[in-house]
Amino acid sequence: MRACTHLLQMQFTMDTLDPATRYKLLVNTITPRPIAWVLTQDSDGIRNAAPFSFFNAMGGTPPLLAIGFAPDQQRDGVGDKDSLTNIRAMGEFTVALVGEAQAEAMNICATDAPPEVSEFDVAGLEAIPATRVAAPLLKGAPVQFECRLWQFIETAPHSGIVLGEVLVTHIEDRFVGEEKGRLRIDNPAMQLVGRTYGGGEYVRNAAPLKLDRVPWDKLSGS
Repeated sequence: MRACTHLLQMQFTMDTLDPATRYKLLVNTITPRPIAWVLTQDSDGIRNAAPFSFFNAMGGTPPLLAIGFAPDQQRDGVGDKDSLTNIRAMGEFTVALVGEAQAEAMNICATDAPPEVSEFDVAGLEAIPATRVAAPLLKGAPVQFECRLWQFIETAPHSGIVLGEVLVTHIEDRFVGEEKGRLRIDNPAMQLVGRTYGGGEYVRNAAPLKLDRVPWDKLSGS
């Protein structure tokens, strides 16, 4: 780590830093980050629910979601997080986006519960059946995705990136409409929350900044 004075910026060489510092640099700068409330089920039918903020959409054809997994650092003797274990074993999962009404329940699901305990029970959540996968959906979530494991990219022991192909998207009726024959989704009304800097810090998504894209002919004067 050294000062880069001509730019008046600090410069951090990532491969010289410890993992905690690298993590802090990323999560305190790349904000806001959407939250994937990952819902899985193991071969014994135990349901798991856990939030992850290294998450985003990665394209429309095929429709892919990407979720980053780090090792389990909360439970002694455990390597993979339960969500990753279930995804790799079962090849499927669902993702719920988090509205303000369920934010506290989502936060409870970040606890270090043992694998045999379902966060659905701990957080008082109600599971509902999905249509294409065995993993459950979550009652009350404004938006949900049924996913099939498309690829797992191992980046380090017990770490990696899950690419999930979205098979079905569920959106509550009240957020879906039509305008001039085109699908319209009322995103601000969903009151989604995301992660921002620091532990326990979240951001609301209900008051967006609107900037229309400027076409090149207007910028160039042609």
